[in-house]
Amino acid sequence: MKLTLEQITQGQEEIIIRYREMTDSLGGLIRSIEQRGEKIMAMTEEGKVLLAPSEVLYLESVDNCVYVYTENSVAKTSMTLAVAEEAFASEGFFRCSKSMVINIYRISYLRSISGNRADVTMDNGEHVIISRRYVKELRRILKGEQI
Repeated sequence: MKLTLEQITQGQEEIIIRYREMTDSLGGLIRSIEQRGEKIMAMTEEGKVLLAPSEVLYLESVDNCVYVYTENSVAKTSMTLAVAEEAFASEGFFRCSKSMVINIYRISYLRSISGNRADVTMDNGEHVIISRRYVKELRRILKGEQI
């Protein structure tokens, strides 16, 4: 793929993508560009916060409430796991169990464990278990076959 950058002094900035065939990786790039600037609204004890998807380590559903975990904080959001997974798939959000969505770009280490599951260590050192239903898909994505 050829990349051409051109600086302009006036006029509107634009991105032009020329392609022969739409691939998964190209589609992911397009979605990433389109979603640039989208944030996740959440509530902390201090008040409402807007979180960039890249800040999020994982989202977890507990007692019908969804919590957003970053490196240093936890916040409650009204966004469902299904909406987060779909809206931010190009940002690395991946369903890893019935009650959790992780940001695969924030995984530091992955280790297989018994029962065909995986234990991932996130950037903050926290461990998350990937259920056996989702392990195969995660490995496929991490190999670069799709995101």
